[in-house]
Amino acid sequence: MPDFADDPSSELERKAKSLKVMALVETVSYVTLFWFWVVQPVDVVKVIVGFFHGLIWLAFAAMTVIIAPAIGWTWLYVAIVIVTGPVGGLMVFSRLQRTPRAVLVPPRSPQPDPGSVVPPPGPA
Repeated sequence: MPDFADDPSSELERKAKSLKVMALVETVSYVTLFWFWVVQPVDVVKVIVGFFHGLIWLAFAAMTVIIAPAIGWTWLYVAIVIVTGPVGGLMVFSRLQRTPRAVLVPPRSPQPDPGSVVPPPGPA
């Protein structure tokens, strides 16, 4: 059921969109950290990028754990995507891209006809 009258999306769909963005940001931050750690070592930049990558990774891990039960992911899959770094971020992004909208937005409950009279609750 939609959370807002004119909004056709659900809370789960909005969480999935946020997680897709976070998965890509996590991958980019990991690759950036790898660059300044291994390819072109710069200690000051490595410390700064490492700090921000740690924050981004924690947010990615938390978002993945929060959405997993609602979307039907196994805990093994969650552990794999969290541990595998940038590959895990790409796995999450790819899986969310392939998830049908029907999984993220449950069907609406039937709305009562505005012309029908609903009897007030009480003893019959």
